[in-house]
Amino acid sequence: MTVGVFVLLGSGASAATQPIPGSPLDAYNHHISYDPGVHQIARLAALIAYVLMVSTVVLGVTLRLRFMQRAVNRATFYGAHMTLALSAMIFGGIHGLTFLYQPIWRIGWPELTVPFVGGVQRVPVGLGILGTELAVAVACSVWLQHRLGYHRWLRTHQLAYASFALIWLHIFLVHPEPRHLNLVAVGVAAGAGTVLVAFLIRLFPSASRLRQRAFPSEVGGAR
Repeated sequence: MTVGVFVLLGSGASAATQPIPGSPLDAYNHHISYDPGVHQIARLAALIAYVLMVSTVVLGVTLRLRFMQRAVNRATFYGAHMTLALSAMIFGGIHGLTFLYQPIWRIGWPELTVPFVGGVQRVPVGLGILGTELAVAVACSVWLQHRLGYHRWLRTHQLAYASFALIWLHIFLVHPEPRHLNLVAVGVAAGAGTVLVAFLIRLFPSASRLRQRAFPSEVGGAR
């Protein structure tokens, strides 16, 4: 029994000291070169994309609720929302492309475009790819708004929340940094909390819809 306890403790200790897949230590153990400069670019692009993503969601909810449009024109809000969304996807794309230049990740174009086919951290990486592609689909739906109709397009546009959830899971699972108490973890948690609050606010009907339900004849007459 004592021997069994020591074996379990030894296996647990060895598991705890296993390098993070795709990390510099993992590359060193496999005798594969690792570029720290590429790693820094990937990390910085990911952080910028995350901040832009949170800002896009918050501005989208603000645009929907219309409570600041007396101070700022709606077209300005819409343009800023689209610019932030496009910038978030660009930096997310840069983040993904950097891994083509880290041999330890063994990522090529198929692994970068098809979710859950990579070898290293297949599930976390697949969640990030799926979330990014869903965000691209949501963005492209803007050009199909007239064909889809407003309400159908709005349901499609709301998949942006699912996209954010998938990308957040990717961030949380792919590296232990967001799971420990540090500045990055606080920022990731604050961003997720902000998006959650925005989503809950979005669930409530807007003032115009409440007014329409309360005074349907008055709204109809105003038309």
